[in-house]
Amino acid sequence: MFIHNSYIIEALTNTHVGSGDTSFGTVDNLIQKDPVTSLPVFHSSSIKGAIKEHMEQYVKPPAIIPPADFNLIFGEAEDRPGVVKFYDARLLTLPLRSTRRVFYHCTSPEIILDYLSAIKTFGDATRFDNLEKLLNLFNGLKSQFDDSEFLVFNNDANNERYLEIEDYGKNKKYSITDISINGLITKYMGVDINNLAVFTDDIFYRICKDSLPVIARNKIGEDGTSENLFYEEVLPRRSRLWFMLGFDNNITVNGQFETKLTSDLIQIGANASIGYGVTRISLAGGGV
Repeated sequence: MFIHNSYIIEALTNTHVGSGDTSFGTVDNLIQKDPVTSLPVFHSSSIKGAIKEHMEQYVKPPAIIPPADFNLIFGEAEDRPGVVKFYDARLLTLPLRSTRRVFYHCTSPEIILDYLSAIKTFGDATRFDNLEKLLNLFNGLKSQFDDSEFLVFNNDANNERYLEIEDYGKNKKYSITDISINGLITKYMGVDINNLAVFTDDIFYRICKDSLPVIARNKIGEDGTSENLFYEEVLPRRSRLWFMLGFDNNITVNGQFETKLTSDLIQIGANASIGYGVTRISLAGGGV
C-alpha cells in the first residue's frame, strides 16, 4: 500500500525540460507536453532524474543519506526499482502579464479540478474535508463566465482602468463570501487569491499551446564565431506545476530525502549553465 504526498514546483527561472521535438521548423526545441491535452508537463522520468542528480551532488552520501537508503529510494537496476513512485508534474498556474499588475497567476477550472481530484483520489479524504469547498468552487465557476474570458477575485476588474491579461479583456469580478476559501487557495495552490485569474478552459488551453515564450539562442563555435541561431520554447519563471510522490508505507524512507527535497533549490531540465530550470519544491496542503 502506498501513501502519497503532493508537491508544488515553482519555476524561479525560465525552464526548458525538452521533448526533443520541433514545431515544423519554427521552434527548434519544444518543451515536454501532455500527449492528450498538449499542456506543459515534466515527465516523471525527468523529475526523478533531476532530483536524483541533485541528491547525488549536494546531499553527499553517505554522511546524510547512506548508499543503501539512496538505492532504496531511487533503485539500483531495472530489476531493482526504487520504492518511491514519481509521477508527472502537471501545470497548475501560468504567469501572464496584465495591465493592472506585473502578472497574474492564471489557470482554468479543469486544470484545478484535475489537481484537486488527484488529491482526493490518492489521499486520505478524512484529512482533507475542506477540499470539497474548493472542488465545489471550481465546479461552480464553469457556469459563471457568461460572455467573459476570465474571472478575477479582487477589485481590479471594477477599477476605472481597463483590465487586460495577455490581450484578453472580457473579465468578470467573482465575489467569494466564504473567507476561508482564501486560505485554502494559498494552502493548496501556493498563490494569493487576489493575484489569481481563472480563464475559460478553451482559452487557457489556447494560451498554453500558442503563447508560451520562445527565446532566440545563438550557438558559438570553438573559434568564437556564431554557428547558428535556434529558437527554444520555455516555461516562464513563476509558473507552477504539481506532482506526487508515492511512498510504500511498509518501508521507512530516509527522512533527509524529503527535508532536502523541500529546502534546496533544485535544477530541472537543460541549460543549467545559463540559469535555466531553478525551481523550489514545497509540500502542498500539508501532504495528501
